[in-house]
Amino acid sequence: MSPVPTISIVTPSFNQANYIEETLRSVSSQKCPVLEHLVIDGASTDGTVDILKRYSALPEWKYLRWISETDRGQSDAINKGFRMARGDIVGWLNSDDLYVPDCFSIVSQIFAQNEDVDLVYGDYLIIDKTGRTLILKKEIAFDWDIMLCGMNYIAQPNVFFRRRVFEAIGYLNNSLHYLMDYEFWLRAASKGLRFQHIPTAFAACRWHLDAKTVSQNPEIERELHSVRDMYWDKKRFRNAGLQTTYERYCNVRARVARQWRKLRTRHAMDLIPASWYLEAWKTQQRALRKGVSPG
Repeated sequence: MSPVPTISIVTPSFNQANYIEETLRSVSSQKCPVLEHLVIDGASTDGTVDILKRYSALPEWKYLRWISETDRGQSDAINKGFRMARGDIVGWLNSDDLYVPDCFSIVSQIFAQNEDVDLVYGDYLIIDKTGRTLILKKEIAFDWDIMLCGMNYIAQPNVFFRRRVFEAIGYLNNSLHYLMDYEFWLRAASKGLRFQHIPTAFAACRWHLDAKTVSQNPEIERELHSVRDMYWDKKRFRNAGLQTTYERYCNVRARVARQWRKLRTRHAMDLIPASWYLEAWKTQQRALRKGVSPG
C-alpha cells in the first residue's frame, strides 16, 4: 500500500462572508490533516478578507493560505489555486459549500489503495442557506453516455483528484462561467482517466437563491449545449430538426438509465420542499426578464 497522500483544497471566493467561515471550519474539522487550504478571493468587500485574516493568523491554522485580488472570473480564480497546490490530491470546495466530517480520511485511503484511480467522487447532501439538509443525492458509477447525454451528476464539491490530472489534461477552461467542472470531467474521461464512485457523502452543496446556478439559470443552459458540442461523439443528422430530436431522445434515455440504476441499488432520497422550487423558479424568471449574463 502506498503512503497516505497529502491533500490540497482550493476555494474560490467572492463576497461570501455569510458562509465562508463555516466552509473554512468544515476543512479544519477533518481528522486527516490537510496539507494546505488555498482560498482565492476576488477582492471581496463584504468582510470576507477580515475573516481570512483572522483565521490565518491563528497558529493552528497555519495551513490556510489566501490571496485577495481581482480576477477574470471563477474559472480563472480556481486555476490560480490549482497552480499553487502542492498536495498529491486536490479538492475544489466553493466558499458556500461544506465537507462532511471524516471525508478526507476515506478519500486518502481510497487513493492510497488504488494507484490507477485518477478521480474519486462520492454522494452528497444538498443544504439550504441555513444548513438544513434538503436531500441526500446518491449517485452511480461513472458512465460516459449518461454524463454526456443526460446531465452532470457528479457534484464538484465531492470530487477529489490526483495532481497528475493537470499534467494529463490541463486546467479549467477559463471561457466557461458555470459548467467548467462538467467540461473538466468530460475532458478527463475523453483522455481515458479513471473515475471511482464511493457510495458515501463527501460534501454538502448549498442551494440558496443568490447562487448563480439558481439565479442565472438561462445562461447555464446555453453553456451546457456548448460544452456538449465539444465532446459529442454520437451520430449526427444532416437535418437540424432530426438532430435536435435525436439529442433530446439521448437525453431522456440517459436520465431514465441513471434513475433505473439508482432503483436497482435501492438508492433513496428525501424530497426538496415544493416552496423552495417555487422561490427558485421566481428568481430564475426575474433573472430572465433582466437579461442576466455571466459574471
